[in-house]
Amino acid sequence: MKSQFNRMKTAFKNSKVKIHFACKALTNINILSLFKDLGAGLDAVSIQEVWLGLKAGFNPKDIMFTPNGVSLEELELAVREGVNINIDNISILEQFGHKHGNKIPVSIRINPHIMAGGNSKISTGSVDSKFGISYYQVPHVLRVIEANNMRIKGLYMHTGSDILDVDVFLRGAEILFETAKQFKNLEFLDFGSGFKVPYKPDDIETDIESLGENLSQRFNQFCKDY
Repeated sequence: MKSQFNRMKTAFKNSKVKIHFACKALTNINILSLFKDLGAGLDAVSIQEVWLGLKAGFNPKDIMFTPNGVSLEELELAVREGVNINIDNISILEQFGHKHGNKIPVSIRINPHIMAGGNSKISTGSVDSKFGISYYQVPHVLRVIEANNMRIKGLYMHTGSDILDVDVFLRGAEILFETAKQFKNLEFLDFGSGFKVPYKPDDIETDIESLGENLSQRFNQFCKDY
């Protein structure tokens, strides 16, 4: 685990990056503490995972709460804990904005409409996916933000799991860059993950080094132009 984490850090050493551990992968509290000590953030998809992360010692500001289809009530529990909140549908965005306005900044999960992943069941960025707000609906999102005077601090995207092709990640990144141009004062972009990992000695895997080099170069250019 340490080796893979350090490999990721090295691959993206040419850009400002914060690597998050997906809590749903393994919620053993000792593993969470390990990644916290390594300097990782935490990606949590339920309020229970948020609580586990806090118990493991994560700073609330290093926890990204990325639920799917939860109620406003669960988001309010996350508000109380002071973690980063990622909203994945327009209805909840509107409800949250109506209640909190610009007092609590949030990020938004975008669906890039990219079919990617080891199979259809782990493709989370396709046009039929329940995850995220279609990037075609960004004009609607902007109207909701303006109407409720909301502060959007980041954009999030995750296209699937077990993705081998580096070009898939780069294509998704371009969609996120184009979307980000329509927002002001963003603090971060979250590109998700979903890398293909080897499960046996002769298995294939995502070329993390190539991805890190190409995405870092493109990201740095975007930051200069943003």
